[in-house]
Amino acid sequence: MKRLIIAVIAIMMMGVSVAQTSKTASKAPASAGKATVTTTTAKPAAAANITGAEISFEKKTIDYGTLKVGDVRTVEMVYTNIGKKPLLLENVTTNCDCTEVEWSRKPLMPGKSDVIKVTYTAKNPGLISKWVTVMSNAETDRVILKTSGKVEEK
Repeated sequence: MKRLIIAVIAIMMMGVSVAQTSKTASKAPASAGKATVTTTTAKPAAAANITGAEISFEKKTIDYGTLKVGDVRTVEMVYTNIGKKPLLLENVTTNCDCTEVEWSRKPLMPGKSDVIKVTYTAKNPGLISKWVTVMSNAETDRVILKTSGKVEEK
């Protein structure tokens, strides 16, 4: 009985978490030759209580649309330091060698914005489901950016 109650509570907590992270303000359809970026409404809940650095992305999802094998797409992901101390991106990693990232290693002052360049090279046909992990000195020290799309044969 205890296991059943714990399982139900865990499922309910996952549902709330998914519902909070899946809210979007707008989503434009992908057009040929362009990547679509979905705007999310997720912001740190207690922004007024932040005492250190804090990172906020304008968008956390990239939809590359339909690509052909060999196509290369680059998207700039804009982020802002909404904290009170300088923000430093310690590392930005991807889960695939088909995705490369470029970012500034310089501290970002409070209120300022910068970009992470995410470049995807379509190597194999199929669905794109990759992510970029951004690690920083922010109070929210790890943010995951998701990418999606489809790769077709030439």
